[in-house]
Amino acid sequence: WLMADGQHNEEMKKIFLINFFIFFFLITSLELISRIFSLSGLMGIQDGLMYNKNSINYFYPNKKGIIFDEDVFTDKFGFRVPEANFKYKGNKSVFILGDSVAFGNGIKESDTFIGLLRNDRKNINFYNSSVPGYQLKDQKFIIQQIKNFKDIDNTLYFFTLNDIYGLSNVLSLKNKTKNESDFKLKEIKLFNRINTFLRNKSYLYMLVKGLSTDPSKRWFLNLLQKYQTNELDGLKENLRLIKNFTKIQQSRLVILILPYEYQTRKCTKELLLPQYKLIKILNDLKIEYRDLTKKFCSQKKPKDYFYKFDPMHLSRNGHMLVYNTLINEINF
Repeated sequence: WLMADGQHNEEMKKIFLINFFIFFFLITSLELISRIFSLSGLMGIQDGLMYNKNSINYFYPNKKGIIFDEDVFTDKFGFRVPEANFKYKGNKSVFILGDSVAFGNGIKESDTFIGLLRNDRKNINFYNSSVPGYQLKDQKFIIQQIKNFKDIDNTLYFFTLNDIYGLSNVLSLKNKTKNESDFKLKEIKLFNRINTFLRNKSYLYMLVKGLSTDPSKRWFLNLLQKYQTNELDGLKENLRLIKNFTKIQQSRLVILILPYEYQTRKCTKELLLPQYKLIKILNDLKIEYRDLTKKFCSQKKPKDYFYKFDPMHLSRNGHMLVYNTLINEINF
């Protein structure tokens, strides 16, 4: 009887090991397939690239790192550039305001709309101050950096719809406005750590998460609620401050409005409510702007113009679309 029991245990161990190796082989194979065929994209930011000063994040100067699985370089100002030791050689200058979309997360710098402009207009210096996570409340401080440069002819602000976070006049500890990425599982610290790790490492995880949760829809619908509440006084006031500052510096300000991927699936009046409200404010303030939403809505497959399973970051096609619009509609 003892012999039979021992043999049974050995058989169970063999079955466990066989199933473990089959599972491991399957997961590894699916990970490699997801990576090789670019079925998804990583969404992590390497530690040690940024520092915080006065509650605003900045890139360290003269750094190399990885963001969204793509190498990035910064210059002596902490601005993104195509390569290490990049030299500005233009006789005119453009200052860029923006967040991770204008920074170009996940895209080689030369393929971003800023990089494409840089290559096309070699006589112009493009100072890209964009940093992932920036919002309008940050831009009103970042814009002051143009005083450090000579002859900033144009200031281009690439406005992403979530730039309004942190601007509400009714925020309190009891009524704290959430951002569009908030959901209940994020309140669990262990889940947050695992999610952050896998976002940095696993293409398969990003593929499964994207197919099963539709993050683009979730992020946008959470954001839409913010625009529906009409709490936009802070938006208008901060845009006014930026306009007045650029006017004093004799720099032409142009705001470029960028859509969310979910909006471009139908482009209905209801989904485009944020753009309508923003444009009304820009018209009231007499600020020059271009709404790029229609450009994306007019494409046959708008989703191809966005980073895979991402609510607003652009793919190479998306950056090319923005570049073509800028080169044709903005007089540099």
